[in-house]
Amino acid sequence: MPKNREEFFYFILNNSQECIIRYDSHGIISYCNDRLLELTGYSAGELIGTFVGELLQNVFEIVENHIELAEEYSGKEITEAVIYRKNKTCFPVEIKIISKKSNNREVFICTAVDMTRYKESIRKVEETKIQMQESMKARDAFVANVTHELRTPVNGIKGHAEILMEQENDFQKINYIKMILDCCSTMEGIINNILDFSKLEAGKFQIDEKPFSFYDFMTKIEKMFTMLTMRKGLRFTLNVAQEIPDMLIGDELRLTQILNNLVSNAVKFTEQGYVGIEVTQNTKIDDEIELFFMVVDTGIGLSPEDKDKLFKSFSQVDASITRKFGGTGLGLSITKELVGMMHGKIWAEGEKGKGSNFSFTVRLRQEKTDDDSEQESLLRTWKSSNSMNKIAGEQDLMYEFGSDINIRELKKYFEKLNISMDMDNWQKAESFVTTLKQLMSGGSRDLQRAVFRMEMAIRKSDCDKARENAAKVKEQLLQEIEGLEL
Repeated sequence: MPKNREEFFYFILNNSQECIIRYDSHGIISYCNDRLLELTGYSAGELIGTFVGELLQNVFEIVENHIELAEEYSGKEITEAVIYRKNKTCFPVEIKIISKKSNNREVFICTAVDMTRYKESIRKVEETKIQMQESMKARDAFVANVTHELRTPVNGIKGHAEILMEQENDFQKINYIKMILDCCSTMEGIINNILDFSKLEAGKFQIDEKPFSFYDFMTKIEKMFTMLTMRKGLRFTLNVAQEIPDMLIGDELRLTQILNNLVSNAVKFTEQGYVGIEVTQNTKIDDEIELFFMVVDTGIGLSPEDKDKLFKSFSQVDASITRKFGGTGLGLSITKELVGMMHGKIWAEGEKGKGSNFSFTVRLRQEKTDDDSEQESLLRTWKSSNSMNKIAGEQDLMYEFGSDINIRELKKYFEKLNISMDMDNWQKAESFVTTLKQLMSGGSRDLQRAVFRMEMAIRKSDCDKARENAAKVKEQLLQEIEGLEL
């Protein structure tokens, strides 16, 4: 250990991780610490008494027999430079120079931090970044090529299957063709999700804001999802708040994609009951409107721990979900990104076995019109006559077991079912029995069992069994609905 204060002072200097150089106003070195000697390969005797500019070349200049910093380095508290070794190689450093008066003489202290590792790390980071960018370009090109190669045969299979569907009369073969078309649709969805995810990661996804009619948009949504839910024997409900203006500015295509992802997901995980959409207006400030969408279902539901996994890429709530329902786990991740790009948020609520509720907000702008009063008048007329606004109320009554509308629809579809069976058109018969199953969903358990047996017989194209079970369904209906005539 150092025996006195001066020794202790030099002990600290020599064990510092910084290079330390002391020189006078002429640039003559009077001290250098062990760290500098270690990095440069000099001995103390070789450096003391020499000009500091030999170590730090181009940093200093002599002006009127006095050392000064070169213009490039002047006025900077800390600056980058290089220190030259004994073997004439150099390494990067950050230097700081302070001056002090000692015995009426000006003394300078230069501290230098070796930046070799830091610069090497920066270089490696830059190299890694370039490699990643090149890798992402290669991946994007690969994804684009593979998805294109996949889409071509899928479209070919789909096209030929549709031609076969038009020419085929055998019910069993038609069912097989429908399965092929369903598989093609699933494959198309997976391909599109992979492409969208790739574009999102590459920052190539853009929001294209244009004026559009919100109520025309919702009418298209209602038609699209009514068909989707009906194919699975589910009900579809739609409620839209009347205060939402018609002409808005936003990305109609991306909004459709968000709703399609959420509703398709709800239909996939719902075996019975309904899937619905509700739309309300959250806020309106000047011409900016925040809309609140809610997609509800009576499906398998969510547990609290499931919610954290929902919006992560390639994530399903558990492996059994993937095996049973399929999917890449990208749909909700893409949906979250799209909602974020439309300045909104998305979240999920639900309970295991009791359905789920996916809610999201988006910000749109109201399009300015020349005559707002005329626009509002036309909008009120349009809303009152538009079928979409009647559907929610009528649809609820239609599926209210025993209501006048429900009885009317039951009679209509039983008549269509009988005609289809008489003509051996089992494809149409299956479609009509699906609708009848929905119309009778509020009946007793005995009625549900009878309907199920009728449905199975029709799917098997078993004429005798189908008629027998249809008669039993009618008999059970007559017992449950007073005044019904079939």
